[in-house]
Amino acid sequence: MSLALKPRLLLLDAPTAGMGDQETYDITSLIRKLHRKGGHTIVLIEHDMRVVFHLADRLTVLDQGCLLAEGTPQEIA
Repeated sequence: MSLALKPRLLLLDAPTAGMGDQETYDITSLIRKLHRKGGHTIVLIEHDMRVVFHLADRLTVLDQGCLLAEGTPQEIA
């Protein structure tokens, strides 16, 4: 429903929470497609680091609201 209004920015809060491996793979593929083909800017809040490192161009790592690190996935890893 969010995509019907053709937004430029999507905020996704834990989109893979509670999903199994196949569902996580499917939603991750959809998010990547939205970003690449739809030109959407996506802010992703996620705890599954497999998903984060697979999708993110830039990461901001917080702990209880305090900034711990910021950079590319390679820099954060």
